Amino acid sequence: MHQGGSIFLFSIALVFTPVNVGQGIAYDLAHPARQYTLPDELLEISGITDVDVNTIACLQDEAAMLYFIDLVSGSITRRLNFGVPGDYEGLTRVGELYFALRSDGLINRLRLRDGAIELLDTFRLAIPNHNIEGLGYDEAQDRVLVSPKDFAKGDKATRDERVIHAFDPVTGKMSAEPALRFSVSGIIAQAEAMGVQLPMRKTDNGRELPALKLRLSSVAVHPRTEHYYLLSAVDHVLLVLDRNARLVSLNVLDPLAFAKPEGITFLLSGDMLISNEGKDGQADLLRFNGQ
Repeated sequence: MHQGGSIFLFSIALVFTPVNVGQGIAYDLAHPARQYTLPDELLEISGITDVDVNTIACLQDEAAMLYFIDLVSGSITRRLNFGVPGDYEGLTRVGELYFALRSDGLINRLRLRDGAIELLDTFRLAIPNHNIEGLGYDEAQDRVLVSPKDFAKGDKATRDERVIHAFDPVTGKMSAEPALRFSVSGIIAQAEAMGVQLPMRKTDNGRELPALKLRLSSVAVHPRTEHYYLLSAVDHVLLVLDRNARLVSLNVLDPLAFAKPEGITFLLSGDMLISNEGKDGQADLLRFNGQ
């Protein structure tokens, strides 16, 4: 067991194939450029966000604490408490502001200044969801994206729908229309047309059907393509959609490498980082070079 703020680096090799995600951006999900093994205090790492070219910030579930990780030295450089403990899941940065999401929809709006964190205010998201895990910043539209893990109850079509909400980072007001709306069945149809091998399940009568749930744990926007990157930890899936909700790629992640993918963010270089909660061992952070 590793204690304290040190993060140990080593490389891993998996039997996997590189995945193209459109417009000249490619990530080899089998071979991370770096793997950061996280200390015990980040066992339940949840949301992550970029800070600068060499730093990310993250949350630890149940702790109202921002942790800052240096991507060069591989160490936790700062721990800043911002409130009372709670089920914190999503995190994103907008300039000097940080938005920390509690799973019940409470947003903590924070400001980092002179090395200290200040709680500016809190507000609750005006959406019907009760289990919300992901936040991401859409710079092109200057809005904060919200990816719920749960979905609306109702008939089959309602249960099939997935919605990415958005709010204004200054006012906290929800956008009148969702940033993205798509259906699980529509994604399955597009993926099958692209020849993607989907996870399957057997029904009680022996039929095989796609086992895709798309219970979203995180959302991020690529800095160059402006594609939406959506993680579903329960499926071990990384879904990439364009701004019209058309499928760019659906990547089934190896559960041995991605134990529980809970957070995703990008650096300005295009490098992608995915955090994995420590399901049966230590948590880690995987970095993939943007090509």
